[in-house]
Amino acid sequence: MRSNSPFAGPTSSQGFKPKNEREQRVQENADLSVLDGEQFFIRALLPLPVDEREAPYNLGIWVQVSQSDFERVYELWDEEDQAQEPAFAATLANDIPNHPSTCGLAASLALTGPKTRPVLTLGPAEHPLVGEQTRGITAHRAAEYSSLCASSAA
Repeated sequence: MRSNSPFAGPTSSQGFKPKNEREQRVQENADLSVLDGEQFFIRALLPLPVDEREAPYNLGIWVQVSQSDFERVYELWDEEDQAQEPAFAATLANDIPNHPSTCGLAASLALTGPKTRPVLTLGPAEHPLVGEQTRGITAHRAAEYSSLCASSAA
């Protein structure tokens, strides 16, 4: 699954000053992050259906989960049958630009396989992002997300 992401990590683990504070407080790799040994994050894909396209647009985001769920995901990370595990409760851990605040939106996180990132399904809420995942987006909107991701990576 291809994804686009302007997010180097969860919003709460960004912007530490001095820079070495981040190194002291955050343990992370490309897919998992722990802040102060108390907050647990997983990188996931937020699929947004695109009008007249078979494949969704996947926005790479970070979610926060409980410590026990984080440990379970870690335990299953390389398992072929991980997709059989029930979904985990999660909350979105990034504020997506051009939306009202998205941090804290409730979601469920489903494991998909050892070679793919987990997939996020947003819970019911009166929020534009939930509407985009439910009803889909236009190809133009997908291009806007791609532009946002490209400018963040520059």
